[in-house]
Amino acid sequence: MTDKARRMSRIALASVAVGIALTGMKLVVGLATGSLGILSEAAHSLLDLGAALITFFAVRAATRPADEQHPYGHGKVENLSAMVQALLLLATCVWIVIEAGRRIAGGGSGEVDASTWSFVVMGVALALDVVIARVLYAGARRYNSQALEADALHYSSDILSSAVVIAGLVGVRLGVPILDPLAALGVAALVAVASTRLLKRTIDGLIDRAPSGLAERIGEHVQVHCAVRAVERVRVRPSGPAVFVDLIAAVDRSLSLEQSHALADCVETEVRRVVPDADVLVHFHPTTAGETPIDAVRTVARRFPEIDDVHNVRSYLDAETGQRFVTLHVQLRPELSLEAAHDVADRLEDAIRAERPEVGEIAAHLETGCTASEGRRQPLPPERLRALAAAVRRDARVLDLHDVELHTGSLGAVLTCHLLTRPDLSLDEAHEVTTGVERRAREILPELSEVVVHAEPAGHESPRPA
Repeated sequence: MTDKARRMSRIALASVAVGIALTGMKLVVGLATGSLGILSEAAHSLLDLGAALITFFAVRAATRPADEQHPYGHGKVENLSAMVQALLLLATCVWIVIEAGRRIAGGGSGEVDASTWSFVVMGVALALDVVIARVLYAGARRYNSQALEADALHYSSDILSSAVVIAGLVGVRLGVPILDPLAALGVAALVAVASTRLLKRTIDGLIDRAPSGLAERIGEHVQVHCAVRAVERVRVRPSGPAVFVDLIAAVDRSLSLEQSHALADCVETEVRRVVPDADVLVHFHPTTAGETPIDAVRTVARRFPEIDDVHNVRSYLDAETGQRFVTLHVQLRPELSLEAAHDVADRLEDAIRAERPEVGEIAAHLETGCTASEGRRQPLPPERLRALAAAVRRDARVLDLHDVELHTGSLGAVLTCHLLTRPDLSLDEAHEVTTGVERRAREILPELSEVVVHAEPAGHESPRPA
C-alpha cells in the first residue's frame, strides 16, 4: 500500500471510529432516558456508520494497484461508493420530508424529549460532526476522493440535523414545537441539493466525463512549454482519484529516437504540472511543418541502410529559376562498390526531389566513414607558425593564436589551433573569422587535408591539458 493510500485509509478509519462513538453514545442515552428523538438520531448515526464503512472499504479497494483484469486500476470503486452514499442521503431527505409533513399536519407535535441529557448528547454530537466533516473534506480535496467527499457530506448533513434537533428541543422548551419540522424541511432541501450535485459528479466519473476545459488547458500548456509542432488531441479520463491523460502531438520527423523520448518526458512532466499524479500516455506523429530543405535531406537519408551519415549539407536558391541547388557529403558503408554506391546516391537524390519538389540539381560527394588511424602530433615549424600568426592577426577581431599543432597520419595532415577573439562577436562573425584562418592556413601549408579552428571569446578560454 502506498503512503497516499495509507493516509486516505486512516482518514476513512477515523470516520468509522466517530460513527461508532456517535451511534453508541446516542443509543445508550436514548435507552436510558427513553427519548424517541435521541433513539431516532441513533438510527441516523447508524446509517452514517454504514456509509463510513462503505467509504473505508472503497478507499482501500480504489487505491489497490492495477492488475491484469483492471489495467486502469480500481478508482471507479470510489465513484460507486460515492453514488451509493448520495442515494442514501437522498433517501434520508425523503424520509425527513415525510416525517416533517406528518408533524406539521399534526400541529408540530412529535416525540421530542427536551431533557438536559438531550441537549448534552446533541451538543457533543454536533462538535464531533464538525471536526470529522472538516477532516474528511480536507482529505477529499487533497486526494481528489469522491468517496471521502461523500462521507464528509454525510457528516455535514448530521451537523444540520443535529442543529435541527437542538432547535426542536429549544422549540419544545419555548412552547413552539412546530419549529422542529420547519427547520427539518430546510435541512432536507440543502442536503438534497448537495447530494444531487454529488450524484451527478459520481455518474460523470462512471461514464468517463472529462472535466470541462481541462483537455484544452493541458494542450495549451504543452504547446507553450514543449518543442512540439502541434497538440492534435488530448483525452482525459478520471477514475476515482486518478486521472488518465492520452495526448497526441505532431513533432519534427527529423528527431532521433533519443530526442523523441526526451520530448515525451517533457510532455509528461508538463501534463503533470496541470494534473498532478496523472497517468500520461504520449503518442507522436511526424510532421514536415517548419522543416528546412537541409532537415529534409537528412531525414530522407536515414531511410537508406547503406548510408551511415550525411554532412556538409548546403542549400542554395537560384533566383532565376526559383529552384534549389543542394550539395552534400554522403558517407556510405565501406564494403560497397563504386557502382553500388552510385546507385544509392541516385536513389537518394530521387527521394529528396520527391520530398522537396523545389530541389533541382543535387551534387553528392561520396565517401566512406572515417576509421581510427595511426598518426603523430607535432608542433608547427617556427617559420610557418610565425607566418600563420602574422596573417591571422591582420584581422582586428583576433586577439591571439595558440595551441597550434600539426597531426599527420594515413588520412593526411590536419592542423588544429585555438583562436582568441573579441567577446562581443556574433556567431556569424566568429564563423567568418575562423573561415578566414582556415583559408590562410591552407595558403601557408598547401599539404593540409583539414583545418580545425576552435574560436573562444576573451575571458572564456578553454582549460589547456597538462
